[in-house]
Amino acid sequence: MKKAVGSLAVAAILALGVSPAWAFGHHKRGCEAPCDYGAADCGCGYSGDSGCGYTTQYHTEYQQVKRTVYRCVPVTTPQEVTEVVMVPVTHEETRQQTVCVPVTKQVVMERAVCHVEYRNVEREVTELVQQTQEVTRKYNVCVPETHMVKQTYTVSVPVVTPEVRNETFTTYQSVPEVVTHQVTCCHRVPVYDCCGCVCGCQNVQEVQNVSCTVYHCVPQTQTRQVTVNVCHYTTRQETCEVPVCTSRVEERSEKVLQCVCVPQTRKVTVQVCVPTTVMEKYTAQVCSMETHQESYKVQVCEYKREEHKHTIQVTSYKTVAEEVTENVPVTTCVRVPCAPAAPVCAPCCGSY
Repeated sequence: MKKAVGSLAVAAILALGVSPAWAFGHHKRGCEAPCDYGAADCGCGYSGDSGCGYTTQYHTEYQQVKRTVYRCVPVTTPQEVTEVVMVPVTHEETRQQTVCVPVTKQVVMERAVCHVEYRNVEREVTELVQQTQEVTRKYNVCVPETHMVKQTYTVSVPVVTPEVRNETFTTYQSVPEVVTHQVTCCHRVPVYDCCGCVCGCQNVQEVQNVSCTVYHCVPQTQTRQVTVNVCHYTTRQETCEVPVCTSRVEERSEKVLQCVCVPQTRKVTVQVCVPTTVMEKYTAQVCSMETHQESYKVQVCEYKREEHKHTIQVTSYKTVAEEVTENVPVTTCVRVPCAPAAPVCAPCCGSY
């Protein structure tokens, strides 16, 4: 779109007879032709005149230009579509299967049976018989002995001596003091009615000052001499006889009854188990598996291919041309005479 607007602007400038380089702003401060150029072109679209004393100004105008715009427009059309669908079809089939069935039979079999027989056998047995004997044995005994021994030891003896000491103590003395208290008392006052007659009594409270004596304890400190018995200990040596217990080992003997086991052999009759093996027949039930064929019916599902046709809405896009009118800026160059106060003409196309 920008390229289109630029090309339209260039075409408008060429139609007005203005140089393209001059129209696109090569002389942004105004193109002033020098006095020395004469009829030469200064690049601003002017030629054939001396060019001295003139300046150029830009004039922008908006023109309406029509152009073609292409837009994509959605178009919805119905379309018939063929769809392949798998439809399930169920039918019944007869099938064969092999089944193993247990069958029980009576079979005569042989087995070895162990029979036990008992016989009396005479054997020798050795036993331990307990016998009691009198035996003399020796043992050691600790015999205690006591004898007196003199020993010397140190003893602490208490000694009491009187001492005079000063003792300070506090005594309390009762001092009387007269104190006045306020006591509330009640007394009865007669009540008169409107006629001046006594109709009753009422209690009236009255505060009175009562004096009483109160005793206060005043402490007094006194000092006195007191005789105190002071106990201290002194050591001394004392000798005394002390019984000392010692022991000695003494060997003694005694007779005790001792149990002794003596082996003895005797003959006894015992029953001995003699096993014998005998073959015998017995009937047993034997289970075996036999196969046979049986028929059964199953439901088989198969899928059948079917074509279904239905109409769907298909959206496509179509390109539509549309003419649009837009405002395009067009800049033209106009020559204006210079001010008379300008002493020197500026060089043409020298500044940007």
